Amino acid sequence: MHRYIITAIFILGLQLGGFAIREVINVGIFWGTLPSSSLISIELGSYDLIGDGHAVKTMAENQTFLAAVSGGKVQITSGGKIIGSYHKVNLTRKVWGACFNLKGTNPKTDRRTYNDNLVLTVNGNRLKLVNSVYIEHYIAGVVEAESGSKETFEFYKVQAIIARTYVLTNLNKYSKYGFNVCDRVNSQVYKGKSTRNPDIVRAVNATKGLVLVDSDINLIQAVFHSNSGGQTVNSEDAWSKPMGYLRSVPDTFSKDMPHYNWKTFIPEDKWLNYLKKNYKYPVEDSTYREYVLSYCPDVRDVFLSPLDTTIRLKDIRKDWGLRSTFFTIKASDGYVYFEGKGFGHGVGLSQEGAMKMAELGYPYNKILHYYYKDTHLIHLSALDFFRSE
Repeated sequence: MHRYIITAIFILGLQLGGFAIREVINVGIFWGTLPSSSLISIELGSYDLIGDGHAVKTMAENQTFLAAVSGGKVQITSGGKIIGSYHKVNLTRKVWGACFNLKGTNPKTDRRTYNDNLVLTVNGNRLKLVNSVYIEHYIAGVVEAESGSKETFEFYKVQAIIARTYVLTNLNKYSKYGFNVCDRVNSQVYKGKSTRNPDIVRAVNATKGLVLVDSDINLIQAVFHSNSGGQTVNSEDAWSKPMGYLRSVPDTFSKDMPHYNWKTFIPEDKWLNYLKKNYKYPVEDSTYREYVLSYCPDVRDVFLSPLDTTIRLKDIRKDWGLRSTFFTIKASDGYVYFEGKGFGHGVGLSQEGAMKMAELGYPYNKILHYYYKDTHLIHLSALDFFRSE
């Protein structure tokens, strides 16, 4: 394919089937725990500090400033002096590769390092912090946060592709807040620049621009979870919409991995009262009662009892904070014991299964196609070509 097309796509942005493809994305950071003040320092390179569109000062390496909410604005203090208060503050890199450190001071947070640019505004009495970041820098940060620093190069390529596909599919998820995605698990976990394993950045560069599409050349929902428990889940069994590429598959690769098994227990009367109160389940009836005190499916199921299809396992998992919907139930001595398999919603790729496949020598494309059925790996530069056919 013509490689120059990718540059045009990234710089100009292109709407393809409702998905905006771009070079830079905006990520809401420290989302959910927004600080009212933060200490920001330049880690590498130099930056322009801009307040309400006007240059305030140039920041060099190791220089620091404090941003704090004051009077509904962002107050900037540097060198012990208040520089000014602004509705919007931009920290804009002057050179490629520049990065900055950010540490919340109220409440206190760990220091994190971020690539590229930062935008600060006020959200209530807190700072809204948005990292405006080159997409491949963001992908590297996600891969490290989601996968850790001790996995194989091949697995990092897998995680990079699904992270890239996911973010491009969900660019409008937080549009009402003024950015594309947040840094928490309900988008993708992102803690800033990847620093702990150079293989992560190498894997991101090796797969640069690669995404997963369905048979209609639409970017897929590249969802993933920790461990399938030996069998993944159809999308409609976890959510509401069936998707042809998110089909249940047997997954022996996830077996005996760190998050394969789990156990917990609750008082029997508490369990029965829950079913009676929430579902009007007739727990006094011995036949009905037996189903919910002795539940042992051979494969993944959708409902707890065949006598009542309103009790969905996904709701039980949510209500009781269980690791998965793949479990058995056994009652004994006044308690109900849950023995489960897997960790997460079970749809799409099992991270631990993919890790095992990579360790066994499977290439990244085989791993992806195992978990996402009837999908295609494609370079972003080729999307325009296929759309014009």
